[in-house]
Amino acid sequence: MKFAGRILGATALLVAFVSAASADTILTSEVGYTGRGLDLSAFANGNYNFTFGPINVDGFVFTSANGGGNSGLGSVVGQGGYGLGANGSFGGNAVYIGVDSATGYAQLLGTTGYTELGFFMNYGPGFGNPATISSLDALGNVISTFNLETVAPISTPGGFNQFEFRGIEATSPDSIFGLRFGGDYILLTGTSNGVPTPPSDVPEPLTLSVLAAGVIGLAGQRRRRAAGA
Repeated sequence: MKFAGRILGATALLVAFVSAASADTILTSEVGYTGRGLDLSAFANGNYNFTFGPINVDGFVFTSANGGGNSGLGSVVGQGGYGLGANGSFGGNAVYIGVDSATGYAQLLGTTGYTELGFFMNYGPGFGNPATISSLDALGNVISTFNLETVAPISTPGGFNQFEFRGIEATSPDSIFGLRFGGDYILLTGTSNGVPTPPSDVPEPLTLSVLAAGVIGLAGQRRRRAAGA
């Protein structure tokens, strides 16, 4: 597995991750999702941005705890070549948060509570601790944790820029303020291909005026034809 041209090495640790004693559930599809999305377009600068945080990422406070795996520089928020072994590779226009360690984690914590919170993600199976996601309360405390590789595995063999939606739904309304994610060099992004969704195209005033002139011209032609009939 390669990241920024370096070989990612990690010692596999047997760590048990189980859901907390709650009825929170794992989300595996964005269909019907009511939480918020994630816009990483501010980091689409073509560079690796290594950071432990705290930094602002689309209204969330991003922080990370590196497990000492690869660079030791923290997690990546941005773009660049990233390999996840059996689950393929990532790069090009994809913008993501990548935990640069198989034993560390990163998290996004906001000030608004959601009943559902999730994003698109992927991980490198078998490179370290199991890939997990956890829901966080307003103080950043873990509410519940799910082992993705056990309860909702992601498999994108040989794929490029392929992410799948994963999230958590809480039993208590508006109780999830953030997500923590870690293990197996997990990546997190906002769309299924990691490319930020462009804003909707809005016609410029000139375009609107041209369209209006065309409509008026057609109306005039119809009136002239009716008069000559």
